Amino acid sequence: MQPASVTGIGAWPGIDVHEAAVVMRDSCSGILHLPELPERGPGADMIGRTMGMVSAVVDDFAVETVPNGWRLTSARGRDMRRADSHFGEDLDTIEKVCEGYDGDFKIQFMGPWTLAASVEDRAGERILRDVGAVRDLTQALRHTIAVNVAEVSRRLPQARIIVQIDEPYVVDVLRGSVKTQSKWSAYSPVEEVVVEDALRTVRETHHGVTVLHCCAEEYPFGIVRNAGFSAPSWDVALVGSQANDFIGENIDAGGFVVLGFEPTSIRAGVESVVSLGNRVGYHGKEWNSKIVLTPPCDLINMSLSQARVRIETLNKVAMELREGE
Repeated sequence: MQPASVTGIGAWPGIDVHEAAVVMRDSCSGILHLPELPERGPGADMIGRTMGMVSAVVDDFAVETVPNGWRLTSARGRDMRRADSHFGEDLDTIEKVCEGYDGDFKIQFMGPWTLAASVEDRAGERILRDVGAVRDLTQALRHTIAVNVAEVSRRLPQARIIVQIDEPYVVDVLRGSVKTQSKWSAYSPVEEVVVEDALRTVRETHHGVTVLHCCAEEYPFGIVRNAGFSAPSWDVALVGSQANDFIGENIDAGGFVVLGFEPTSIRAGVESVVSLGNRVGYHGKEWNSKIVLTPPCDLINMSLSQARVRIETLNKVAMELREGE
């Protein structure tokens, strides 16, 4: 990766995948990625999208929309066909827009714990309540990642694939704060070692660079280390100084870090990134070679033009960082 690369988390605003892909290609310096457009509706959202991919590989995990979100069903129906259509359009678009690309390219998948905490079984409870079902889902996701990494590699044969696992609910799973169907109680907390084991299983599918993204206030840095991910990805404003010790440990072990932040100005952004590096003992070129910059997880809450500006601001911060080496 180039020093101080810039990329997106995954989701973009709007419903025009070609337009979003062009903006992504022209705005993300260093790491391009597969855009996600959840505003297109069910099957393009973060859960439906990944479950569509999973059920295409292992049809035991076909889902359908219900008032509370997604529920397991007996066969792949209209919702899964819609998810297939969205994802197929995304792949076709990326193949055309990024033809000949020979850099780093990131693909995002929802992680097993967020899926288990979000998808209902046929009785209306979350898959999370059934240890065996979570294990089966993890194995299905493992196969799904392998199949889709191969497909993207076929379409972009010169690209170096990065796999990002999104786990926005993993902290709730660890805390035991995922509510049951009745809302009067919550599912039991899952032991950290069990969470790590499932994440290691999906991480080991890909032999290249892997990232664990979580936008919670209490980022599970220890799990990233123990499960063997190359990098954690988090919102700097949410997590604060609790990340400092882990940053140095991860870089010393040969990894890097993905910093999500929104600078108020170019100068403020540069000062913020440099200051963080100084606090963990890294400076200049050495620090820049170990960081990737992203916006926070809020691009879908703005227009595409605003999202472009957000990414371009980070590009200017990254350029200043490289020029200041």
